[in-house]
Amino acid sequence: MLISSANLLPDDIAAFLRLAVLCIISAAAAMWVSGWFQAVVATVFGDPAPRAQGRLTGNPLRNIDPVGLAVGAVSGLGWGRQLPGEPGRQGRWPSVAIAAAGPLGNLTVGFLLAAPVKAGWLSWSFPSPDSLTLVMTGGLRSGISDVVGLLIIYNLLHAVFQLLPLSPLAGYRVLAVFLPEGGSETYRRFQRFAPILLVALIAADYVLRPGLLWATVLPAAQWLAGLSTGF
Repeated sequence: MLISSANLLPDDIAAFLRLAVLCIISAAAAMWVSGWFQAVVATVFGDPAPRAQGRLTGNPLRNIDPVGLAVGAVSGLGWGRQLPGEPGRQGRWPSVAIAAAGPLGNLTVGFLLAAPVKAGWLSWSFPSPDSLTLVMTGGLRSGISDVVGLLIIYNLLHAVFQLLPLSPLAGYRVLAVFLPEGGSETYRRFQRFAPILLVALIAADYVLRPGLLWATVLPAAQWLAGLSTGF
């Protein structure tokens, strides 16, 4: 998101700063939603760790990974703080439910935020940096529409991105519990390098324009946005 608006810096620093604040807030909100839903489901299955870590509260800092937030605000694709413990320690299907709760939570919030758009109370266009630089300068309804649109897109992007089988994303925790024992151990050792690989993939996308991630994640998020908003 922010990286595609870097051209604003020489000419309109104030617009870039407005956009930076909105992107950081939107990315943090999407990560908090994902982490909170996972923490709730883990608690339902008897895991005491989320409550002990304060992850059931409204404090977003409990569910945010600083590196994931920075990458998410800049690129639109980031990750939150991983739940403690190895995948599968609650049992196979509870572990799948806990991991899936994050993306499903983002989808739920994205669709709920889209309800005023679908009802015609707010306008909708797929958020772009050009429109978002005007959030604090246009009319109230237009500004609210842009902010809500950005929150919708970040939640939908986060939901789709979470499906990748790389740590600390939900897809990793799901796949890990279905691999045979030998393969599972190798897969988990490989995940130590997964965050570096994620950053490399995201960076490569902006060099290739579009790369592998944006060629898959963005169309899926756009389809979900159309489904949720009716546009």
